[in-house]
Amino acid sequence: MNSFNDPLLFINGPPVFHLPKKERKFEIEEMVHEVLQDESTSIYEKPSTNSGEYSLGLLEKLYFLSKPFQRKVYRPLVFHLENGVRLQGEIETVNNDQVTFLVASDEHVTYPVNQVEKIFWRGNLMK
Repeated sequence: MNSFNDPLLFINGPPVFHLPKKERKFEIEEMVHEVLQDESTSIYEKPSTNSGEYSLGLLEKLYFLSKPFQRKVYRPLVFHLENGVRLQGEIETVNNDQVTFLVASDEHVTYPVNQVEKIFWRGNLMK
């Protein structure tokens, strides 16, 4: 056997069998019927059990943005708070119920996490 006949890619896995069209159509209809009956496949965000009411997605974003590399990359950040305050700066630290912002070169401001509503980066809402 020469190198031209060697397989380019080998995937170690179970064998794959192709079903005739009639059986394949019947199998797809069964799968659709099962999915429609099973309501547990829906994805939703669980309500938070922490003190205060805030989404877990927002808390994950705050933890993500508090890491050293992300603090350098994601600039400028604008934080919209509950009471209408807008802060431009970066996140210094995040605890379960408080976040500390670095607003100026040496000015630190601390707010409860549940007051942070939105985070904007370069004019776009972070998702």
